[in-house]
Amino acid sequence: MLVHIFVSTDQFQSLKDVRSFIDPTYTEDGDIVPSVFIKEIELTNYEPNCIEAIYSVHKTVLWTLLAKASYAEQWLDHVDGTIEANTAICVFAPNHVSIPNNCSLSYCGAFTYNVVFD
Repeated sequence: MLVHIFVSTDQFQSLKDVRSFIDPTYTEDGDIVPSVFIKEIELTNYEPNCIEAIYSVHKTVLWTLLAKASYAEQWLDHVDGTIEANTAICVFAPNHVSIPNNCSLSYCGAFTYNVVFD
C-alpha cells in the first residue's frame, strides 16, 4: 500500500481550514463537488476515511508532526526529517493520487506500508 504525504507551512490557520481544502462538498442532489485538493492531485477512488489531516499552530519537523499518523512506524523513517511544516496531509490507499506534483502544497513523496488484519 502507498501513502502520499503533502505538507505546508502557514497556508492554513486551523484544522478546519485544512479540511475545507481537502473535503469535497455536495450539491442539493447529492452530487460530489471536488475540493481544490482533489482537483489538484486528480484524486480517484475517493475514500474520505483514508485521508488524514494534521495541523499544528507552530511549525515543527515532519518526524514530530507525522509521528501519530496511521502506520507511521512503517514509513516515517523514509521521510526527510529536516523538513519543517505545520500542516500535513496523508493520503492512504485506496485513494489514488494521479498527479501529486500538481498540488499547491509541497509533495514529500509516496511511501509503502502494510496493513495487518488481526
